[in-house]
Amino acid sequence: MSDAVPPAPSGAAAADARLPLFFKRIEALDSAAHRRLRLKPRESHAFARGSNAIPLTFSEIPLAAQEYPIVFAGDGERLHLVALVGLTDADNLFIGDDGRWQGRYVPAFVRSYPFALGQANGAQDDQFLLAIDPGADTLSDTEGAALFDENGARTATLERMVQFLSLYQAQMDLARAFARKMAELDLLVAVDANIRTHSGARYAMTGLRVVERESLQRLPDAIKLELFGSEWLEMIHHHFASLRSLPALVDRLAARGAAAAAAA
Repeated sequence: MSDAVPPAPSGAAAADARLPLFFKRIEALDSAAHRRLRLKPRESHAFARGSNAIPLTFSEIPLAAQEYPIVFAGDGERLHLVALVGLTDADNLFIGDDGRWQGRYVPAFVRSYPFALGQANGAQDDQFLLAIDPGADTLSDTEGAALFDENGARTATLERMVQFLSLYQAQMDLARAFARKMAELDLLVAVDANIRTHSGARYAMTGLRVVERESLQRLPDAIKLELFGSEWLEMIHHHFASLRSLPALVDRLAARGAAAAAAA
């Protein structure tokens, strides 16, 4: 089974590069093998603690931009959008000590776990399989809402998840198209973030890419009109606005460092 979602940038990869982000194992959901499987309410987002960036879909950009810096990651066909949730490798600043997500908006990628849409080897582009991480703490044989009924048919709980993932996949395709368009128009530039907290600690992030304002302004009016008509121009400005959240992310990092120092 191949990964149907984009990989995260350095420091936010799954333990096995062949697996979707957050997944320790992956299995195709099967009504016979998983007949007794149930889904419990999520009580913790600790599975995302080691991820400093989360993939974003197209429709999420306006909401995510209010809280997270949004940048471009990957290359070629793997180019995609991510929300920065940390400034150092394997550290999500939005996961509290209790494992709960501390931001107002939880990205759809996080909400979809432990489910994913995957493609069987050799399958057509529009043929997807529903997959799970069987070790996720929200899956149980004894607690929660059943995924299959006694006849092996999908329950309403599972149908809602399938619908959610289908919409997610469509919006992820739009996000990839948006990212590719930015690259085709030569609007993306690499930037390095050199960060210094109030305590004097220094951090550096490299390999980030953002839309360059000057390049956008130099585009012919016909191209700008095309971007406006496809909502891409609006999303570019949400991307610009999102970068103002970087100082707040630095403050989170400083607060975590101060708390660790006080505890020590």
